[in-house]
Parts: sequence; structure tokens; C-alpha cells
Amino acid sequence: MGAGIVLHLKMTINDVLNRSTFSKAKVAAGSKGLNRLVKWVHVMEVAQIGNLLNGNELILSTGMAWKDNEKAFLSFVLELIELNVSGLCIELGTQLSAVPASVLEAAENHGFPIILFEEEVRFIDITQELHTYLIQQHYKMITELESFSQALNQLLLSSNPQENILKLLHHSVKMQVVFIQSQKNVALFPAVDSPEQEEWLDFIEKNKESSSVVRQPIQALDHQFAELILCSKDQPITDLHVLLADRTATAIANQLLREMYTAEKKKAEENSWMQEWLEGRHRDEEIEKHLVYLGMKGRHQGASVFCVEFENGEAGFSETQYPYIQIVFRSIFEPLGFYILPYAKSDHLIFILINLRDAASYKERVRKGIHLARENQNLPLLFMAVGKWISRLSALDKSYDTAQKALIFQTKLAKGKISPLYDDLHMYRLISMIPDKHELVDFIQDYLRPVIQYDAKNNTRLLTTLKVFLMCNGSKQETAGHLFIVRQTLYHRIKQLEELLGKDFMEPGKRQALEFAAMAHEYMEL
Repeated sequence: MGAGIVLHLKMTINDVLNRSTFSKAKVAAGSKGLNRLVKWVHVMEVAQIGNLLNGNELILSTGMAWKDNEKAFLSFVLELIELNVSGLCIELGTQLSAVPASVLEAAENHGFPIILFEEEVRFIDITQELHTYLIQQHYKMITELESFSQALNQLLLSSNPQENILKLLHHSVKMQVVFIQSQKNVALFPAVDSPEQEEWLDFIEKNKESSSVVRQPIQALDHQFAELILCSKDQPITDLHVLLADRTATAIANQLLREMYTAEKKKAEENSWMQEWLEGRHRDEEIEKHLVYLGMKGRHQGASVFCVEFENGEAGFSETQYPYIQIVFRSIFEPLGFYILPYAKSDHLIFILINLRDAASYKERVRKGIHLARENQNLPLLFMAVGKWISRLSALDKSYDTAQKALIFQTKLAKGKISPLYDDLHMYRLISMIPDKHELVDFIQDYLRPVIQYDAKNNTRLLTTLKVFLMCNGSKQETAGHLFIVRQTLYHRIKQLEELLGKDFMEPGKRQALEFAAMAHEYMEL
């Protein structure tokens, strides 16, 4: 990629003045703005601009619209300046003999070039010449972009793609290139010493919205991994700079994604050791050494097992998507203070969540991660369950066992509406530990038989009403809302429940037994 790429692909007022059609033109004011970019040339003979301009136009005019009105002339020029117009060319003699001093003074103060033709010129020749040049430059830009993209693709296959790509970008634009992955990981091309690096970072912060800086996020999987910045103190950012930065950002994102994918595959090769760990066959000392080998930093505060399973009917998703899902989950949970170790089985994915922050906020952070995963549009529909939190890593088999139980509850019970955390399952945990299921069935029949029989005979949903009423702590308004029925209908159903279960069914002791029986009934339906 040649060093002169940018010089060929922009046109400034200075470039315009060097064209043959401007050989007899002179700059009357605003000489400080001769480096302004020109994107188009426009003939304008009206005083009201409205929405006619987009910015960076060079205006050609005879002054006919404001030849006898200095105030309108000044207002016109100030509006051009506000709209970021590149400059104004005026033909003197035909309509206008001179430019008022107030107009020249305003243009000079704003660095807005006013160029005068003191003899008649053909605007059609000017527009044709400059537009032809601009179109040729646009074609060159497309050609240069294609060459740049090909060079990027070649560098993606090199031994150090990221650094080589950033060097290529700097070589192409001749500007300062800044690559930020975190506050502590900042790289500049060309490299500078620490004081100068701080100067550039301060310049970027102070010029966020100016034409001296372009910021391009490095994104993949709806997550920003880094930021690419171009900045210059002596030349404005052009459309080409933005396009080159965009192509570069895409190439780096692909490279980062490939690195993450390779890393995930390498980690998946540790499945054998992981399986032994999940079975409780490793001691704490072995586990600690292995985690150091894997690169975990910091002291842990316990861990838990997180199981993930595809929901039924997720067409197009299979085990081949596991590395992709692992990348997404890592990008979600690592910022929340967890070290993630994935392990893939044929029917579900397992993540070992090693807690690196205080144990008190563990549940809140896990819940937040699950919420973010559910909101991620790039993930398939997933059942998610988290096992019991354990303080000793050698006891991970207990967390895995409880995670599997919680996953069964998620996939079969209430269609994922109960908590995905085993520690939050409360009564369901107690029910699952009862060894004699016949006694459980007898208990259900003792308390719920009248309602179950009534529903079967009359095709009603009194049992559902009872469960929701209990869940809502007897709140009629909340229960009616959950069931999508009017309160009058609910009152009728409650009266039926009183007839079947007794008017005392909401008394503390009986209510607790009914809640347990209702949960046990759902459990036995699994």
C-alpha cells in the first residue's frame, strides 16, 4: 500500500486553486481555510439556503441574489460557514462589482475562503472539470480500498497479524494510530514514549467530536473487545480515513474471533481432566496447580457448575455451535468476576464458574449473567441451571450433581419459570430428596384429590388457580392478573376451592401443606 494513498484521494481549496479554470482567480479572504476539503461543487443564485447543502461544497455564484443587500449577503455567508461549506467563489462584474468589507471581515475571522473572479468565467467549465476530478478520485478510492482489503487478508495469515495490520494502516494514512484494548493495554503506531502517548490520549479525549479524530470500535458477537482510533493534529479526517479504519477494525475483529475460537478449541481438549474433576477425583492441591497452569489469576471465592441445554425445536443449532456459545458466555461472565472453564458433553454444555470476587455478591452476579445471556439475540434458546455453590473446589461434584437436578427442573417444570439457581429451589430440593415416592403420591392425594377429581370431571383449572393463589400469597388482585381473569371469576373459583378443601385452606398450617402438595404434584409430573 503506497505512502501517498491519502494525498490522491482528497481535494482541498488549495487543489482547486491549482486547476486551470482558476488560473486568474484570487483569494480575497479566509486564506487560513485553504486546506478545507471539497466534496462537490454547486452553483447557487438564491439567498435562502434551506436544506440545499450537505457540507463541504464549493459554492459558485454571481451574487445576483444579494447584489444590493449587504445585510442579506453577510447573512448568506454566515449561514454557509455554519453549514460547513468549503468556500465561496464569486464572479465580479456581471451582477456584483465588489464584496462588502463586512463580508470579507467575517470570512477572514472564520477562515472561510472567498475567491474572486474579476472577469467573466464559465461556471459550466468549472463544475465539469472539478466534478470529473472528484469522480475520478472516487474511483481511485474504491480501487485503493480493494487493494487495502487484499493486503489485510494477506496479513491475517501472517505470524503477527494484529501488529502488522495496524502498521499497514499507519503506513497508508500517515496519521497516529491508537489501539486500545483496556486502560492498561494501549498501543500506538508509530510507537512513542510515555509522555507523548499521554499527550495523544489527552488530545483524543478533548477532540472526541472534531474532524481530527475517528474512533472505530472492534466488535464481535455483540461485544466490544477494543477500539481503533485515527488522529491527526495537522490534517482533517476524510471519508477515506473512515473507510480504511472500518476495514481495519473488521479485519482485527476477525483475527480476534479466530484467536478466541482457537483458544476455546484448545480448552475443550482438556475435557478428560475436567470430567475427572466433575466426578470429584481431584484433590484441592491438584486443582489449584491446574488453574495456575491454565492462567487463572487471583484468589477464588468458591465455585459452582453451570449447565446449558438447547431448548427443544432449536433448528440449526448443534454441538458445532458449542465453541461459539462458549465465546459468548465467556464475554458475559468474565467481566462479572468469574473465571470460566467450559466443558462440552453430547447433550449439554457445562461451565465451571470460579468466583474471583466476594462471595456475598455471587448470586446477584450469576443472575445478571443469566439475564444478559437470555437477552443476547445471537444465542439460541437455552435452558440454564446453576448448581450449589461450593467453597472447596474438590467438592465440585456436588455442584455438578445439583446443577443437573436444577436443569431437569428447568426443562420439565414450569417451562423455565422457576429460578435457574439450585440454591433458590428451596421446597423443590426437599421434594427431590424424598426416597419413597409412594408416600409422596399419598400426601398429594390426601390434600389435592378433591380438586384434581373436580378438574378431571368438569374440565376446569381449579388446581392451577390454587397454585397461583398460593404463589401470590393470597392476593386476589395479583392472582387475577397472573391468570388473566376478572376478579369476579376468581371469587367464584375461590368459593369452589373452599367447598372442596374447606374454608380454612389458607390457614398457616394447612396452607403450607397445600403448597408442598402442589409443588410435589408438579414434581411428580416430570
